[in-house]
Amino acid sequence: MSGIDAVKKIVETEGQARKTVEDAKARAEQIISQAHNEAEMLRQEAVSSAQKQREEILQQARERAEAEARQSDAETQQLLLNYRKLAEARKNDAADKGVELILNA
Repeated sequence: MSGIDAVKKIVETEGQARKTVEDAKARAEQIISQAHNEAEMLRQEAVSSAQKQREEILQQARERAEAEARQSDAETQQLLLNYRKLAEARKNDAADKGVELILNA
């Protein structure tokens, strides 16, 4: 191999090395971009999942609160009915005692 052939071979090898480095850089940038896109997609999925969970939790809490309110209303109505019955019974007892006092007087 002559000196000129050796120089050509060196220049050719350096050119191939530059191309290999440029290809590696391009591939690295592509990988970084893809990783960034995948990370953004995962972040969006996590946010979406968290929002969905939040909505489900709020819906369950709303349903529990409404059920408790209905239960409380039913209990209150029952208490009112019991107090009315008690008041009516006391009124009748008082009227009976009043009539008895008048008749015995």
